[in-house]
Amino acid sequence: PKAALSSMVVALMAAPTQAQMVLEEVIVTAQKRSESVQEIPLAVTALSADMLDERGITDIASMAASVPGLHFGQSGNNTRITIRGIGTEQTTVTGDPGVAFHIDGVYQARSSAGNALFFDLARVEVVRGPQGTLYGRNATGGSINLISNPPVEEFGAQIEGQLGDYDQQRMRGFLNMPLIDQKLLMRVSGQYQERDGYYENKTPGADDLTDEDSVNLRGQFLYMPTGDFDALLNVNYSTQKGAGYGVKALGPYPEPPPIFVPVKLLSATPNPDDEWDIRTNGGIADRDNERQGAYLTINWDLGAVALKSISAWQENDVDTLRDVDLSDADIFNETSQQDSTQYSQELHLTSTGTGPWEWLVGLYYLNEETDADFWYTDMGEGLSTYPFFPTIDVGLPYETYFGNRSTTEVDSFGAFGQASYLISDDLKLTAGLRYSKDEKESDVFRKEFTASEGVNFKKDDDWDHVTWKLGADWFVTEESMLYASVSTGFKSGGFLQTVGSEPYDEETIIAYEIGSKNRFFENRLQANVSAYYYEYDDMQLRTIRDLASVVENAGESEIKGIELELTGRPTDALELGANFAYTDAEFTDYFNDDPQIPGRELEDLSGNPLPRSPDFTVSLTAAYTWYLNFGSVTASTEYYWADEVYFDAFKRDDYTQDSYHRTNARVIFNSADDTWYVAAAVSNIEDDEVASQIALGDATLGTVDNAQWQSPRSYTLTAGYYFQ
Repeated sequence: PKAALSSMVVALMAAPTQAQMVLEEVIVTAQKRSESVQEIPLAVTALSADMLDERGITDIASMAASVPGLHFGQSGNNTRITIRGIGTEQTTVTGDPGVAFHIDGVYQARSSAGNALFFDLARVEVVRGPQGTLYGRNATGGSINLISNPPVEEFGAQIEGQLGDYDQQRMRGFLNMPLIDQKLLMRVSGQYQERDGYYENKTPGADDLTDEDSVNLRGQFLYMPTGDFDALLNVNYSTQKGAGYGVKALGPYPEPPPIFVPVKLLSATPNPDDEWDIRTNGGIADRDNERQGAYLTINWDLGAVALKSISAWQENDVDTLRDVDLSDADIFNETSQQDSTQYSQELHLTSTGTGPWEWLVGLYYLNEETDADFWYTDMGEGLSTYPFFPTIDVGLPYETYFGNRSTTEVDSFGAFGQASYLISDDLKLTAGLRYSKDEKESDVFRKEFTASEGVNFKKDDDWDHVTWKLGADWFVTEESMLYASVSTGFKSGGFLQTVGSEPYDEETIIAYEIGSKNRFFENRLQANVSAYYYEYDDMQLRTIRDLASVVENAGESEIKGIELELTGRPTDALELGANFAYTDAEFTDYFNDDPQIPGRELEDLSGNPLPRSPDFTVSLTAAYTWYLNFGSVTASTEYYWADEVYFDAFKRDDYTQDSYHRTNARVIFNSADDTWYVAAAVSNIEDDEVASQIALGDATLGTVDNAQWQSPRSYTLTAGYYFQ
């Protein structure tokens, strides 16, 4: 028996090796042409489809641990993505993100688009550092691009189901097939997901919050009439319903009671102690978001040059109702509706020759129009019962006493070019230039809290800027490159939809960077390192003035840091990874008065860290595969540690997320013929409460300090089948 058992074990383990003996080569389009990620002189993290699956990455929040220098935050419906200390504090319709977010090469204007789910992707590219030449507006921090799996000529399909705690259910899959052999291909992808809310609502009859009820569909049709021309039509549709996002009140309700609503808050049931327990008005929470769009991408090889055109339409509708006072008393609620439609057109010509010159020139245009409603209301027992809060009828089910209705139009134009020259086979110089112009216009109807009626007014402004880049890269060996660059970035200014408020200026940045990309030991070890120094001027920051939210420019800042990315395959069965980022981001010239201390003189905030920018982050990954005659088993884990994070410019201890760590683990079995698989995973093993956003309350109006947490510990079981 022992001999038989030994023979069986040897036979099982003697199955042929199916893993790659070397590290995977990832092809990216970060410079708007297809290149190996190891051959472009940029700090780029490229996550292939296998990496996304292996690490359980399904959105930007779960991707943050895999990208050095990236911090993800959630503020209501909007995402706050920060790269190397640069992000956004202004998420209204007249504000712009500091990190550009693209889906299949199409810029997504609204911050809420960052909630997009990852499914059926070929890869995700994260470019760190200002991309003022090729990407232009609002890429001062960098750019994120989701690249879908394109249609291919072979038939294929997948179906996958997932179950998890919080009653999670997810179904997703794709169908790929040729409609006309070698001429017309189709790929359809879809995902449906349901999950109960993470926040348990203790109010009888009220919904748990931060739930999930979403549908995502994508259809692609690739037409290839000739060998030098193709056209890809990409259509998308998604919905996100349910009760919406949750917010946890921090500490007890205001003591002493606020000025305007003492009776209401005194009657509220005390705030639950547990960080995941909340109380809200019963039955009001609602979310009904919808996205739909179509992109047409044309590639035409003209011989010495290639023409590319990306024409896009995208509509993004947000419709939410939530309790703002975070208690079970009827004090005030928030209705937020945005209907945003954008049209964009990008054209560029790219050199295709083999000479020393390599160049690209292009034009870009974007038009976005947003109809928005933002109102505070109640169900007849809150602030509307006080005579000093007159109400008006704006067509909602309940009377409203504060808010605005607006139509905002944005026009953006860019003209750009970049050229590289090979001085020798190993040394290349690069220069780029871009002109950008943004125009914004808003027609606003606004009512203040104590006003008896609303007022109509109009705001408009424009900003233009020239950004540039100079760089050099040198291949010391075939597998080792050194590069250096100096580049600039620009994010347009804006204005708030309030009477009398002044527009705020554009942000600008000049960035110096050096780096090295390397492969060693016959492509078994990859080591990429970059170091940078930024001069960051006129950062757009939000604060409170006379009970009103305002945005102002924050003087000057400096950011410097080092990033290291390591990936290794010491054996054919073991893959290891490590990321390290040091980010020293601080104000060098900024004075402001603390909204929590009215009447205090201006405070010198020089030396304070920039919001949402931890000094240190570290991530470690490991995956080991056992190869058997009947399949393979891969066990993987990911560990992430982040230094403390401040959520405003005042470096307040109460509005800080202390350093924390998170660990994820996954085990997957793949059949020998790669047709089916089963996986089990756990995320956030520590189950610690980690804030993705901490916001100040306003005791005068009865709101309290509050936080949105990252996802708690969760378990999933997944099974899938491939049809070939």
